[in-house]
Amino acid sequence: MKSKKFFLLFIVSMFLISVLSACSSSTKTSNDAVLGKLDPKKPIKVTFYSYSLAAPTMKAGMEHLINEFNDTVGKEKGVIVEGVPDPTYQQYKADIAAGKQVDVIQHTFPTLDSSKQTLGLKAYEDVFPKQELEQHFKGISPNALELGKIDGKMYGLAFTFSTPIVFINGKLFEEAGLDPNNPPKTWAEVKEDSLKIKKATGKDGFGLAPDNGWITDGVILSNGGEVLSKDRKKAEFASKQGVEAIEMWKDLYKNGASAVGSDKDLAGQFMAGNLGMYVSSTALHSGALKAAKAGGWKLYGAALPQFGDKPSVPVNSGSALAVRPDSPEKNAAVWEFVKFATGNEGYKIITSEIGYLPLRTGLADDPKYLKDFVDQNPLYKINLNQLSHIHPVAIWPGEYATESATIYTNAIVKAVSTDADVKKTLTDAQNQINDMIK
Repeated sequence: MKSKKFFLLFIVSMFLISVLSACSSSTKTSNDAVLGKLDPKKPIKVTFYSYSLAAPTMKAGMEHLINEFNDTVGKEKGVIVEGVPDPTYQQYKADIAAGKQVDVIQHTFPTLDSSKQTLGLKAYEDVFPKQELEQHFKGISPNALELGKIDGKMYGLAFTFSTPIVFINGKLFEEAGLDPNNPPKTWAEVKEDSLKIKKATGKDGFGLAPDNGWITDGVILSNGGEVLSKDRKKAEFASKQGVEAIEMWKDLYKNGASAVGSDKDLAGQFMAGNLGMYVSSTALHSGALKAAKAGGWKLYGAALPQFGDKPSVPVNSGSALAVRPDSPEKNAAVWEFVKFATGNEGYKIITSEIGYLPLRTGLADDPKYLKDFVDQNPLYKINLNQLSHIHPVAIWPGEYATESATIYTNAIVKAVSTDADVKKTLTDAQNQINDMIK
């Protein structure tokens, strides 16, 4: 009899423990997504680590964004954002390791998973209420909202952002008998027009640097290949389609249809008026416009070229806002800054002063915000149109993200710019990555 009573007490106790544990777990998740109360009389400091603050062409615009927030919403709510320049993406890592509070990071996409695993990035769904997120996300390009997601949760909200664009020197086109208003649409046409420019002017006709770091994904995807499997557990860039795409690129090099050099070299060559076409980011738009004006030529543009009749697949460059708040009050403070930076006022500054795309695409047609700017700078329409079919740039998995990205880029540089066999080079690199991440 006693044993039966003991058994019943044991069962009841275990049931109560499981219920209490579930309640505790539920409460924790609920509390994490609570916004604490802000007090303008006791402002909370939010640290914002930004590589744009260290870039000469972006610094003024990013400082304006921070100051505008502090002078308006921040002053009203009780939040002060302190910008921390981080040119090499290392300062936030060092400060986290030193125990300093790092609240918001302007984070690149490829290593986002690595930071999630090792640096305490928090999912938006875990720190900001669902209703707040849904309300704020209205008006943002749906494709852009997918870019910073890992395992179904958002660890970065797309922030400064671009798709590839082919910048065109109208003067060199015209000197070669080409129409800059009718730019090449396929890679075969790029080769043909590039060689015409070189023959007529003596200057290189086309440039896409193999060390560009992100456009390469779009080249492979546009030929039907993949860089990384959908579950992000296997590199796949050495497929038949991937090899064919890089062989096309190598052919441009071998036949004199491409300028040779690093991305920095080719940017300088284009700005100096010595390159007919240059594939890069809209972030260079303002610099290219100034260079064209100074050099006496007109700037044109085109979308990422395609392979035959296959539609091109542009990918994204730029950054996401990753967050690490440590209290309900900090949740609220960080959320106010994120909302401003990725809201109407934030994107007005980001696009018109820094050069990135407004992920709130409706602002491009709104006279209060960016309509006049986009009308005066029609090249932005090329990139805005590409948002409808954008593909996320590869987010390399976990602790090997940096090494994987480096191996991949080095393999592309070797395959395109040397005599190395493309298939062997890509296969060796793919195997090296897969051996690490499996």
